[in-house]
Amino acid sequence: MRDADKIRAMLVAWAEAVAAGDRAGILADHARDVLMFDFPNTVKGIDAYDRTWDFFDASRRSEVTFRPGDIQAVAGSEVAFASCEIHCAGTTADPIDFRLTMGFCKEAGRWVIVHEHHSMPTTEEVLIGPDVA
Repeated sequence: MRDADKIRAMLVAWAEAVAAGDRAGILADHARDVLMFDFPNTVKGIDAYDRTWDFFDASRRSEVTFRPGDIQAVAGSEVAFASCEIHCAGTTADPIDFRLTMGFCKEAGRWVIVHEHHSMPTTEEVLIGPDVA
């Protein structure tokens, strides 16, 4: 299996773990010093990253859908990146669509997630206000 395909598979497995509420699966491929940018906070380290899922789990209303789409992945010998859109439903904020970017590094021959960034698309109206032409 090519490394880019391994990266795609890791992203899909992570999303499936999120949907299932499988905390061990969510954390399984993250580096100890993972860095995550998520609204509104920057999260540093696996313990802080783990705690962010407490809020998500508390927001579950029903079976959660956490589906990646249009996954793009590229891998070099030591560094890889993947991006996709995520559709999330089944929480108090649903439905919600956001963008995900993950950065990967090889540690002892194994790919690990070292960077995770969640973002939401905005419109010009949100950024500069409705009265600006």
